[in-house]
Order: sequence, then C-alpha cells, then structure tokens
Amino acid sequence: MNARLEPDTRAASDVTRFRAIRGAMPALAEGLSPEDLAAQSMPDCSPGKWHLAHTSWFFEAMILSADPDYAPVDPRFQQLFNSYYEALGERVPRPQRGLMTRPSVNEVLAYRREIDRRMAAWLASGPSSGHQRYLFELGLHHDQQHQELFLMDLLNLMACSPLDPAAYAVEPRQAPPEAARRRRRLRERPGLDRSWRRRLRLRQ
Repeated sequence: MNARLEPDTRAASDVTRFRAIRGAMPALAEGLSPEDLAAQSMPDCSPGKWHLAHTSWFFEAMILSADPDYAPVDPRFQQLFNSYYEALGERVPRPQRGLMTRPSVNEVLAYRREIDRRMAAWLASGPSSGHQRYLFELGLHHDQQHQELFLMDLLNLMACSPLDPAAYAVEPRQAPPEAARRRRRLRERPGLDRSWRRRLRLRQ
C-alpha cells in the first residue's frame, strides 16, 4: 500500500514546489506596465518579458520536448527565447532582446501558464529517470536565478529614468530584512570556506 502511494505523494510535492517557484516571477511582474516589462536598459540586461518567457522555454526545450510526440506551444518561441544554448538552435542576441515587441506581455504570460499546465501533467506522471529529475531540479534553480536577474534588470531600468520611479511600493522579499542581514554577515565571516558560502547562497 505504501509503495503505491509514495509516487503520488512525491508527484504532489513536486507540483506544489514547482507552482510555488514558478509563481514568484509573475508576482514580481504584477503592477508593472507592459512598457516596464518590454524595455531593455542596456545590452547586458534583458527585458522582464524575456525573463518570463525564457524560463518557460527552458522547461519546454529541456524536458517536455523530449517526448517524440510533443507539439510545441509555438515553434517560433524556440529562437526568440533561447539564450546561449547553441546546440538547441538559433537565438536572438541579448542586445537585441528589447527589439522584440511581439509576442505581447499577455501572450508571454499565456505561454507561461500553458507550460506550467503541461509541466504539472508531466510531474503527475512522474519523471521516469534520474536525468529527468536532474533537469527538473535544474529548471527550478534556473527559474530562481532569473527571478534575481528580473529584479536586477528592472531596477537598472528604473534607475535610467529622470522621473526616479519606484518599481514597487513595498520592497519584494521572500525573507525578512533581518534574516537576510544575518545570512550576509555569516557569509562574510572570516574562515568560512567557499563550500559553505555556496550552500548559503543556494538556500536564499
């Protein structure tokens, strides 16, 4: 009995964790205008809209498309939202990402929702190999990495404006400021080796 229930329990846990992590970036995008999400402040930054799409593309290109019968949501997105994965085909150079006015922000969010729906179904069936589970974990960390990049690029964009706009009325945080300060002080302690610093960064 327990052996039969365990895969279902793990799948439910995976779906819950997936949805929690994937929900963070759309939450950061709430309240921002389409112009905020489409602009690119410099060649080393990317538009918020691109981050929203690229992190969805990752799950589609790396996991879902492994099924020989898989039909992509939109084949054109393969080139638009690839980054540096040369083996996966053509891509738009980073300095030109802000020139891509299509698809719209609403279309990108719809793409994201559809990938989330397909991934939830994939997780419900259970990854069939250790490699698939590795790619799933990698995709979650990749999404979290781009949540940070989303904020960094957005704040740089806001700083370029003479209007001195605030991206958010309240600073978005997943941990109280004091907890973040404690982690920072711990990372800076003399004698803390690199492996522990790396673990602390991954836990944030």
